Amino acid sequence: MRYFGQYQVLFLAQSEEQLLAQIQQVPLAEYKTQRLRLALAEASRQQKHRLHHDPVSAIQSLAHQHQEILSVLESQALSYQLDS
Repeated sequence: MRYFGQYQVLFLAQSEEQLLAQIQQVPLAEYKTQRLRLALAEASRQQKHRLHHDPVSAIQSLAHQHQEILSVLESQALSYQLDS
């Protein structure tokens, strides 16, 4: 519950076959949407875990993400200046 409390699914199945049938009724788009929401909710906990267990790698990853964001922003600013 601590990790997945944001989303709860209740199934009323008496067998594995019934459970499988119920799970297969979930639309794929809905599953993907909820899975993405769960991943986003878990991101901060995972980042804290990485920072605690492998701080060098976690900081390098953050620095790399920061550099990628700066590159995107710089290219957008350049594109905007050229359009003006």
